[in-house]
Amino acid sequence: MDGIKIEIRDLVDIDSLSKEYDISKNELISFHNRNCALHELLPERLPKYINSIYIPKEKYKKWKEKQLPVSRIDVPEASEMLTYGVLITQQSQELNIYYLIDIQRFDDRKVSIFRQKLQVNNNEVDLMVEKIMETAGKALYPIHMSLNKKGKPDRIENAEDIQTRWNEIYRPRIQQYYVGETAEGLITTYDYFYENIENGVGSLQRNVFYPIFFIPLYDSYPDYQKEERLNFYFPSFGEMIYYDTVFSLQRTFSDSGRIVIQVKGDQCYDEISLDEDKGKIELDYQLDKESRNVFSVTGTLSTFYDNQEIKIYIEIYRQEAYL
Repeated sequence: MDGIKIEIRDLVDIDSLSKEYDISKNELISFHNRNCALHELLPERLPKYINSIYIPKEKYKKWKEKQLPVSRIDVPEASEMLTYGVLITQQSQELNIYYLIDIQRFDDRKVSIFRQKLQVNNNEVDLMVEKIMETAGKALYPIHMSLNKKGKPDRIENAEDIQTRWNEIYRPRIQQYYVGETAEGLITTYDYFYENIENGVGSLQRNVFYPIFFIPLYDSYPDYQKEERLNFYFPSFGEMIYYDTVFSLQRTFSDSGRIVIQVKGDQCYDEISLDEDKGKIELDYQLDKESRNVFSVTGTLSTFYDNQEIKIYIEIYRQEAYL
């Protein structure tokens, strides 16, 4: 017999089985009936006394190849250089921010990150504030971080180097070209940021890329799910928003052979909030099957402020090469 006998744990209709194993309904019934015992003959609908079914070996093999072997995803271990295109859209401000970012992974759960030149609303930055922010942001890179077992940043390894770059290169450069209250105010803000960067990775939380890309994906998923409380900063009104989320690890690889994790949840209840509506988080992650590195992230974060919905859209895609 060129077939496999599989157990049916729950009552499943024949249409669901045919779809799962990529075989037509009639072909499935016919194959099963040719190989089963007389008392196991299958009508068009699964009767209650059927607790197993015969599947062609080739169909079963292809189905098996798509199944995750375990419900656990471990942090990538191999050293690798990865480049991503990052697009962040803030709906309320009609603001699109795009940049390329290089991430060098090392085998001891350490990463080095370097950001390429950014664009705002599909153009190179040209306004004074944007230019100051871009110049000030360059002092952060490269940034070297260690990660914990879940893939979240644990420590900034080169905080002193970052502070030196700010104080000796980029701060003087800004002061040389820009004067006035606006420039001084921005310099003061970045002074505070860089002075406190050695206190921990929490200083990176205001850049939405970091908490989204380094979300705690790498973990055990009992019954292919886990719960986490996450927080993200909304720059349009300067507050941190918290979400109670469910991470759902898909039991099968995607059609392109990647691991899929969906993160969904609702904004945590806040008794002092004046807004009745609550925001949501919906993010889809795809990881490489072998390396477990992030291949793509897409989704949205939302909240309500003064009864107006505020949304942040995020798209992160692996780039094979610079355009």
